[in-house]
Amino acid sequence: MFDFSDLRDKNIAILGFGREGKSTLKFLIDQKVSFRNITILDTNKDLDSPEEVQKITGDEHLKDLDQYDIIFKSSGVPITEQLIPHKEKIVTQVQIFFDTYPGKVIAVTASKGKSTMTSLIYMLLKNAGYQVKLVGNIGTPVFDEIDICPPILPSGDPEFCPVPENDFIVIELSSYMLYELRKNNFISILGTIFPEHLDWHGSFENYVDAKLNILKWSEINIVNQETLEKFNLKKTYTNLIPYDLGSAYARMDWHFTIGDKMIFSTKERKIPGDHNLENITAVIALADTLKISMDVVEDTVRNFNGLPHRLQELWESGWIRRIDDAISTTPESTIEAIKTYGEQINTIFLWWTDRGYNFDNLVKYIKEYKIANIVFFPESGERIYEAIKELSIEWLEMYKTDDMKKAVKFAYKHTQQGMICLLSTASPSYSVWKDFEEKWNLFQQYVKELATE
Repeated sequence: MFDFSDLRDKNIAILGFGREGKSTLKFLIDQKVSFRNITILDTNKDLDSPEEVQKITGDEHLKDLDQYDIIFKSSGVPITEQLIPHKEKIVTQVQIFFDTYPGKVIAVTASKGKSTMTSLIYMLLKNAGYQVKLVGNIGTPVFDEIDICPPILPSGDPEFCPVPENDFIVIELSSYMLYELRKNNFISILGTIFPEHLDWHGSFENYVDAKLNILKWSEINIVNQETLEKFNLKKTYTNLIPYDLGSAYARMDWHFTIGDKMIFSTKERKIPGDHNLENITAVIALADTLKISMDVVEDTVRNFNGLPHRLQELWESGWIRRIDDAISTTPESTIEAIKTYGEQINTIFLWWTDRGYNFDNLVKYIKEYKIANIVFFPESGERIYEAIKELSIEWLEMYKTDDMKKAVKFAYKHTQQGMICLLSTASPSYSVWKDFEEKWNLFQQYVKELATE
């Protein structure tokens, strides 16, 4: 349990100064922690940070950790060998939230689809008339949205935590956040699990252990049927409510079902893809658990437009359809995109940071659906390129580059009219760009430029 009195007159480090680190700095300042007691630690030498705050950047940022009493670690920073001796003084926003928040929390995780599920749940609860907030991995740090209590008063005396204003907090948890997380919450939802973030966790086994941590100490666990069976969860966990095919919450004859009862048509949705059928089924299981009317669920699903960069259909330019699936950063998620659009896909962009993924199934789907043009970016693009090259597919055009403008020009030249150019990358983009949003912004910029030439 985090003790707020520990913040007084202590040397505090903020490890990682992205969105979450900046949120942590604001929180500490609001708690009357002096600037002189705060040091920012980050690999980035060009940090945009207040001049009053000390900072250590670059390769030296993890030296002399002994001087700090408390280290606020951002979720995306891995526990390295340098940090292990200091684990007892490392805290995170999410851990403090679970240690202090007394209200009802609905926590969501999966290897794919967690942001869609989380957003749908948030929209459903609002439509059902509840007061609710959405936080976590989906983009809003917890300290920015939730009044963590008790705060430190100028006198040093904590005040009692008020009754929560919200009926529910919906929080999306990444495997980074779940790693060694201790929590108590109302409902946990666990979707599908496949290899992800192996460079961070070190192995698939460690990644799975982090994901399964969401099921510990929850009152109710709503779990994907395949995940439940694959990891034999009934042996370890209680209060399990399965969803998806083979469970009470499933689909039949183009309808979502609860048991033998048909609820509403699977066609009553704007978000494409079979994987989104699974996401909606999870939301139906939650709604039934909370006794929310299925009319409200149907209306929510029908009006949910999906999230940016997730199978998002954009404008047609030069009679070519462009699909933004830039957030797909694993082979499995790109396979789902390919299955969604099938042989309508004429060009696909694949790349970037090599996390040691296995691309064998992805290569099979590229061949099966006769995708004619592929743009490869480093680093994993090179491995996929060599794997596809061995197949000697005569109708395939392959192009290697690290320049987005050249890639878009290639797509303009080779994509047939009425067909799809798919930005679905099968790996993260860190070896070339900062994140998936930067690669999409460049893609969009050059598409517009070429359309006006």
